[in-house]
Amino acid sequence: MTGEKKHSDLSSRLIKRSAKIASRSTKAPSSTAAISAPPKAATAPDKAKKEEVQRRKNPFNDMLLNKTGKESTTTTTTTTASPPASLEPESITHKRHSSSSSIQDDQAADRLVELERALALAREEQSELKEELGRVRKHSVVYRETIADYRQQLTEAYSRSPLSDTPERDTSPMEDVDHDISERHSGDHQRGDLIEQNYDLREKVAQLQEQMIEQDVLYRARLEQQITRGQTEWNELTGRLHQAEKESQERMQQLLDLKHSISALTRIESQVPDSDVATRMDELCYRIREWVISNYRRAKLNFVHLSPSTMQALEFICPKYRDIDLADRLAFYQAIVFSNLMQIFREPIWIGLPDSGPLAHIRHAAMYLLDTGTDFHEWRRTTIRALEKSHAKQELEQERNIVLQNMVAKIHRQLHELTSTVPTPAAQSSLLGILNQAADLQHMLHLQKAQYRLHLFQHAPGTQVPFDESRMEPINDSDMDDDSYLARTLTFCVFPLLVKFGDEAGENLQIQNVLLKAKVCCGVG
Repeated sequence: MTGEKKHSDLSSRLIKRSAKIASRSTKAPSSTAAISAPPKAATAPDKAKKEEVQRRKNPFNDMLLNKTGKESTTTTTTTTASPPASLEPESITHKRHSSSSSIQDDQAADRLVELERALALAREEQSELKEELGRVRKHSVVYRETIADYRQQLTEAYSRSPLSDTPERDTSPMEDVDHDISERHSGDHQRGDLIEQNYDLREKVAQLQEQMIEQDVLYRARLEQQITRGQTEWNELTGRLHQAEKESQERMQQLLDLKHSISALTRIESQVPDSDVATRMDELCYRIREWVISNYRRAKLNFVHLSPSTMQALEFICPKYRDIDLADRLAFYQAIVFSNLMQIFREPIWIGLPDSGPLAHIRHAAMYLLDTGTDFHEWRRTTIRALEKSHAKQELEQERNIVLQNMVAKIHRQLHELTSTVPTPAAQSSLLGILNQAADLQHMLHLQKAQYRLHLFQHAPGTQVPFDESRMEPINDSDMDDDSYLARTLTFCVFPLLVKFGDEAGENLQIQNVLLKAKVCCGVG
């Protein structure tokens, strides 16, 4: 019925609207037919008014009209036959209509853009509503499932109730109503029990969470206490350790002071143990070997560009230096370095003493009194101490540096002529440090009461020096067999022999003690 009413209302509305349209259409021709064509004089002012209104509404069109008017005047002046004046208003009205139509097109375009934006917004809202509808449907499904679960639980509860076991009997409608009411009350009661159980479980969960939080707080507090306690114990132990170290250092200092006091009472001045002397000599040998290996490892022997002085120095080391095996070339380079260092150890009193001036007499006296016994060594020790305390020490240090610089230049010149290797500044400074160490060692040996002597083995003209195992140590005998090992002879000496004569008091000079064997290269005789 409602559908028929709506259909009848809609049809009546359509009939009314068509009647109105028909009435309008019937009125329009009558009005147009009633109006007659007015005269030209009556229509002119209306057009002028319309043009003024149109100009007021569209000033931009006025600018266009002015421009077009100017262009039309220019075109009329150029042409011979001008168009009639009655055509100008028609062109103006046509341009006005075109400008108004362009404005309407712009407005329609703006309206279309606004409609497109509204359509996009409507589509976005529609998509959001669809998403919301999907979520509502999901929630409704969940709600339905929960309701079904509750219903199943209620049915199970009803099936377990004693009322379900009673036999069927004929009941009246009032009894059925009472039975339904009682079942509802029992269902409400069971639902209330379930709610209470749910609340109880939630309360237990909350209690467990509170208990966990309390235990966590308690554990953190205990952990912080243990950390602070451990930190305090650590600080205490660290303080005790520092105190113990301080006390041990104080005790060590006291022990050193006691040793110094005892040595001051019973000391022999400037005396160094034999082990220290041997260690320092061995360190000097090691530094020379490392310097040669690092700077002349790839250098080869070349005897073409040797000067006479270099040839004489090489013959002093080994008369048959041209027959040296290539495997022994590094040892030969070390022998060249140490043969020049022997000039330092042969100095009678102080390296750097000048040959002229007042200090030259000390050097001449030392050379004259050399090897005269214990008294000479005592005089030399006393003279060295006096020179160390005098104002001439600075001058002696300068002279010593000059002598060592000249020795560095001489060694590099000999090695350059033999290997054609240009020394680097680092190699020169390293060699100067080795020479300074040798000069310090010579200075220490001269301050000892015992006599120390360095011996560099050399070949006498036309003779060969046999290998002495008690005083020599070979450095190239790894490839020799037993027969060659027994028939070994000296090829050249790399590092000298260090021998001590006498004791720490400078007495018993007949006693000899080999502190360091000579390092030599051997050959088969």
